[in-house]
This record gives sequence, C-alpha cells and structure tokens, in this order.
Amino acid sequence: MSEIPESDQPLIEAGRYRRLQAARERALVVAALDLPYWLKRERNNEWVLSVEERSIEQVRTELAAYENEERERPRMTSTLLPAGKVSTVSLFIAGWVLGGFFLAQQIVGERLLERGSAEGHAILHGQWWRTVTALTLHADGPHLAANLATGLLFAAFVIPRLGGGLTWLAIVLSGAVGNALNSWGYRHEWHDSIGASTACFGALGILVGAELFSRWREPHQRSLWQLILPIGAGLSLLAYLGVGDEATKNIDFMAHGWGFAVGIVEGAIAVAVHAKERLPASAQRIAGWLTLALVAAGWALALRG
Repeated sequence: MSEIPESDQPLIEAGRYRRLQAARERALVVAALDLPYWLKRERNNEWVLSVEERSIEQVRTELAAYENEERERPRMTSTLLPAGKVSTVSLFIAGWVLGGFFLAQQIVGERLLERGSAEGHAILHGQWWRTVTALTLHADGPHLAANLATGLLFAAFVIPRLGGGLTWLAIVLSGAVGNALNSWGYRHEWHDSIGASTACFGALGILVGAELFSRWREPHQRSLWQLILPIGAGLSLLAYLGVGDEATKNIDFMAHGWGFAVGIVEGAIAVAVHAKERLPASAQRIAGWLTLALVAAGWALALRG
C-alpha cells in the first residue's frame, strides 16, 4: 500500500494483478503522474491497484499505453534469445583450443612464451599479434583451469545476447585491446604477461555493458539504482576474481581492468545496434571463423622466421 493517508474520494480499481512485481510496476506509472494510489492484497492473493475516482480515466489511459508498450517490447528490444546448438558447441571448441595450446607449450617449451607473450615494449613497437597470442598461453594447469572456468561461464551468458560467432569475436577483441592498453599503461617500465584472463573479464564487461544499455533505453528502468546494479555486480566480480591478494601477486589486475572496460563498451554497442537480432546466422558463422583466423594469423606472425 502507498504511504498516502485515506482519501476523501471514492477509490476505483484500476487493475488487478497476480504478482506483486507487476502491481508495483503499474503503481510506478501512476506515481509518475503525481497521483496517489493504493495497493491492497486480497484473500485470493491478487494485488489490487486503486486510485481516486477523479483520476481513474487518466490512469486507465496511461496504464493502457504502458500495457501496449509491454506487449511490443519482446519484438523490439529482446536481447536474450535461445542459444543454438552450434553456439553451445562453441564453448567446447574454445576449451579444446586453449587446452591444445597448453599441450603445445609442454611440447615446444619456452619458444612459444618468447614469441607469444604480451611483452609490453614489443607490442608498442609494432608486434600487435602478441596481444592475441598471449591470450592462448598459460603458466600452468591451475592457471588454465581458472581461466576456463570463468571464461566459459561468462561466455555462456554472453552468447544468448550476442550470438555465438559475435560473442567469441568480441571476447577475443576485448582481450587483445585490453592487452594493448595495458602495454601502454606500462610503457615506462618492462612488463610481460600471458593468459586468457584479460578476455575472460572482457566477457564479464560485455555482460555488464549489454545489461546497462538495456536498462538505460527502458524509461521505467532508468533509475539510478537500476543502472548502478549491473555495474556494481560486475565490479564486485572483478574485485573478487581479478585483483588477487598477497598470495597471488602475479595476477595482472591492470590487464583485467582494461579488458573489463573494453568489454563494457562492446556490450553496450552490440545492444544499441541490436546486433543479435540483425545479424543472420551466416554473419554469426563468419564472425566465428574470423575469430579463429585472428588467432591463427597472430601465431603465424609470431612464429615466422
């Protein structure tokens, strides 16, 4: 019930709802009109929204417009669409690719690290491919396992929003751009790193950016709290998983932060242009192949000569 004293006007039922959340959303529509309202729960567990008799017509008109907007929203703004079998299989492919590179490290040895790590000065002097190849290298088994666990989990949530191919292209690009920005940040000192974690936190950033923009374009979700929630959740996960402590000094938290920031931008842009809805399946496949081609080209350049 609203925090409004009893009215001297007769109260008229404006709507009846089974869920409290639905009733509160309609009550916000009335509140936006600067009109008093009353919510009451009846014995059949339905919630009744009532307003003063003198404002019932205005309220019914606004509620009808709101209901029409709600019916149109799934066609206009839906970003959560079911992931197809191919998109789901891509999670396994990503796992096999990273596992394959780790096996290659055990066979070849230090040469892959020398040629493919994200050595800052080398990147700033033109060896851009290191920003990509470093994502496929890991220090040891636990390092690989941690990145697989977080990366594949975040990717599984991104795929329904962006589609399989675009998801992996965006994740790899967030990691690569994050590594490039990290190299610039350490431009005055020597810095080197490996691991897919920059891309993993890029995937988290994509989720935050997509959710943030989805809320921003919905007027009834544009409150400060609604916008802070996804950012706060993302930063909490970044702090918990990506910063480390005294026992994990080798964690490159700056790279994680850059990847996260780039991912936010990517996610927001993808939702803004309705990428998932507009890209046909063929374009998603092309994006997937481009991702593999980018990794292959990076290693071809790294190992030449």
